Amino acid sequence: MRRRRARVDSSPGSVPTAQFSARVARTASRTSGLRWLPTQFRGKLPGDLLRQRRLDRNYGITRSSLVDMTTATSAGSIRIPALSRWVDRLFFGLVIYAVAGTVCLLSGVGGPAVNRWLGMFVMLPAAFTGLVITVATARRAAPGAGRSAWICLSIALTLYFIGLTIGAGSWLMHREPFPGPADFFFCAFYAAIAAAALYLMRAATLRVSWMQLAMDALIFVAGFGAFFWFLVIHPVLHAEVNLLKEGLSQAYVALDCIVLLLLGVLLLTGGEDARRPRIHALLLSGFAIMFLGDVTWSLAKMRGPYLPGGIHDVLYLWCFVPVAAAARQQLADFAAPPARARPKGPGALARVLPSAAMLAAFVVVVYVNFGDSGRPASSASTMVFALMLLFMARQGVVLRLAENRYASLIANASDVIMIVSPEGILRFASPACERMLGAKPDEIIGRDLAEFWTGEDCERLKAFLTEVAASHSGTIGPVELGIGRGAQHRFTECVGTNLTRDSAVQGLALNFRDISERKALEAQLRQLALQDPLTQLANRSLFRDRVHHALTLAQRNKSGVAVMFLDLDNFKNINDSLGHDAGDRLLRNVAQRIVAACRSSDTVARLGGDEFAVLLEGVAAVAEVEGSAGALIEKLQAPLALDGKALRVTASIGIAYSAGESAPEALLSNADIAMYHAKAAGKSRYIIFRPQMQDLLQERLRLEADIGRALAQQELFLEYQPIVDLGSRSILGVEALVRWRHPEAGVLMPARFIQVMEECGHVAELGRWVLRQACRDMCAWRESIAGGSALRLAVNISARHLEQGDLVHDVTQALRESGLEPDNLVIELTESTIMASSGANLERFRRLKALGIRLAIDDFGTGYSSLSYLHRFPIDILKIDRSFVSRLTNSDTGPELVRTVVTLGETLGLDTVAEGIELEEQAAALLALGCVAGQGFLFARAGSLDELLHSPFVASRNALWTAQAAREALSATGRFKALRALDRSA
Repeated sequence: MRRRRARVDSSPGSVPTAQFSARVARTASRTSGLRWLPTQFRGKLPGDLLRQRRLDRNYGITRSSLVDMTTATSAGSIRIPALSRWVDRLFFGLVIYAVAGTVCLLSGVGGPAVNRWLGMFVMLPAAFTGLVITVATARRAAPGAGRSAWICLSIALTLYFIGLTIGAGSWLMHREPFPGPADFFFCAFYAAIAAAALYLMRAATLRVSWMQLAMDALIFVAGFGAFFWFLVIHPVLHAEVNLLKEGLSQAYVALDCIVLLLLGVLLLTGGEDARRPRIHALLLSGFAIMFLGDVTWSLAKMRGPYLPGGIHDVLYLWCFVPVAAAARQQLADFAAPPARARPKGPGALARVLPSAAMLAAFVVVVYVNFGDSGRPASSASTMVFALMLLFMARQGVVLRLAENRYASLIANASDVIMIVSPEGILRFASPACERMLGAKPDEIIGRDLAEFWTGEDCERLKAFLTEVAASHSGTIGPVELGIGRGAQHRFTECVGTNLTRDSAVQGLALNFRDISERKALEAQLRQLALQDPLTQLANRSLFRDRVHHALTLAQRNKSGVAVMFLDLDNFKNINDSLGHDAGDRLLRNVAQRIVAACRSSDTVARLGGDEFAVLLEGVAAVAEVEGSAGALIEKLQAPLALDGKALRVTASIGIAYSAGESAPEALLSNADIAMYHAKAAGKSRYIIFRPQMQDLLQERLRLEADIGRALAQQELFLEYQPIVDLGSRSILGVEALVRWRHPEAGVLMPARFIQVMEECGHVAELGRWVLRQACRDMCAWRESIAGGSALRLAVNISARHLEQGDLVHDVTQALRESGLEPDNLVIELTESTIMASSGANLERFRRLKALGIRLAIDDFGTGYSSLSYLHRFPIDILKIDRSFVSRLTNSDTGPELVRTVVTLGETLGLDTVAEGIELEEQAAALLALGCVAGQGFLFARAGSLDELLHSPFVASRNALWTAQAAREALSATGRFKALRALDRSA
């Protein structure tokens, strides 16, 4: 025989079979060291792993889902797919078997003898199948009353199956099976079923009280029991029959009634789970079919000897199908998510159940009194009288429970319920009045309700009571009333109904609700809608409203209105370095300083972030606003201590003035535009709005819209400014400068569009294009110049390109595509660009230097000017800013500043290049101070390389190259030891 594979049960606490025990002992210790296993599988038994592999192969359950499944299974809330499959197969097999058995029994296949044999044995497979499915459900159920119910049901079916087996054996041995040993198991079957029903009641969340449920059950049993006794059992007791047989047969019917009673009560009054009524209904259906079978069997016994194969055997066969269906449904529910609770009261059928039992008892009395005078009418009347007393007691319990329920609701309600006379005299108050009025109900009954309110609230309450008394339908209100003083002050909301015509009330019913929290929330929302929560200043909405009213008043009074928009300079750096908490404290301090610097009549607002605004009303002239702005800047510049550090806060202020003719939106927009111009002009200053600024803004908006087209349609081009040797006036290199040939505005300089490109996110793309184009142009152009391989190409790189793009990759690509040597390329960066995020930038610069290119600091001296970063960063060239060069001839300190920069460069081994040379005197002074290279309008403006090819600087270089003796004086941009470079290129 083929060896059966051991089944490893997945239920909690299951033990592997004997075939698996040896393997468990050998390998349980090994699994903890299997590093290839996921963490959740290490240390597990092989049975768990084998089970997982089977689930992976057969049902598509992954290892990760197995962990969740195991967890859920331990709670009894999930089924294993294999179990569900074979239970489904068993159930459908049972249905098919029941249909086939019914056809055989009713058709009489094989004659009466075969039919009797079939009737005796046809129930055994059905009972066993139902037993197996019920046992499977009991094993999967979670511990608790529900599992106990299914265990009892399994025991009941086991007893029933044993009874059927004993009965069939008696029939085979030609013994009368009834009464016999099988009846003991059948009677025990009913006890187990009753226990299962009680456990199901315990597991359910009853919708009625246990007291009411018990009395309903007692009335039901007594009423229908009387009906059954007098109409079924009593005639048998007075007939000449075997009392044991007939009594036992009637007892089965009576026990069926009790079981149906328990299940019916459970179905009618049981819990809130939407799935349980289906299960209870299936169980009730199964035992109802069994009840019908017992009734037909009992009637058949009264007519003659019992013979298998009748209609009762068909009913017995089918009674197992609903029971198995209930078990199958319960097993499926273990895997389903919990159903939504549907709280309901007792159904209509549950409410009429006691009345139906009373009706059955009255039918008995009528039948006994009028149908057969020989029946014991006094006993029936006594039974009905007892039922009436029980029914009255039940109604009293129901009424008392209802009264207690409503009393508990009123006692624990947060709302105050009152009944007053039309004159306002208090007749009833719920216990919640102590929280609102500060007195217990007994202390205020009989007092005038208006005494507890004062002022306008008292008058409002009296008017409300009058309105309610005059109304005879519907609810009046709500009306809001304030009560109490100081910290005890509360806001209440009252609605009222005129119930003077209701005999149970005979007054005005009032409902008071405490709305203090709602009022506080409304006040908080109003504050948030008009006030900045951080600084307690007015917010944007309130400020806009104040501006509107100020302009309206200015038109009437013929006065002026001014708005100042203030934006803190470099606030982001402070916020990022010190943290957002420190930034919030800084904003609060700034708000206090602004308020202190302004007049008491001015409105100060925080618009968001680090933006503030000030509204000045009654302004006589713009000069008055300028004075306020200057004082405000001075006030803000005072040192501010924050986290142990002294900070200097500056702000850019935009001012817009109106004599009342401007719209509020236009005035605010003008101040905003002026503020951005103050930022662009160098920060820490104020600027008054001028109409030309609006034109500049419109131009900026047009440029933003045209930038994408400029990159796509190649409207950008490069011009080059020469860098010359100040002594020989020969060319050393060129600086690439980008231009925009705008189809409408003409040729635009970088100052007009670079910042726009940075803010629009296109500057990195622009930088890549400039690098590639300049390198290609330089490679082609230098072939026409003597010693052209030593010429340097300088390209300016934006800070945004350094931060947002991959500059190292872009430079590498440009050099590879063009063929330009790395030592011919100079990357120019400003001081602020180099210092921003210096740690990250240092690594980028080192990678650039590794390529062999040169790094130059553009506009040196205008930024940080710190010697520390000159040591840390691999800088090659210092470019002296044009502001220093311009002071050489018009300032006594100019030469000293330039000498300092040149000396610094020589000390650090750096070369210097002067920018913005416009006069011969400046060139001579620079040469005298030791600066040997420069650029500026004195030599040439930026132009094309073809124009530059015919310039005197190229001619001078060609001449020097030809004169070998003069080559010692020739230098180049970069480390100006160009002789060696020229020698290498020669």
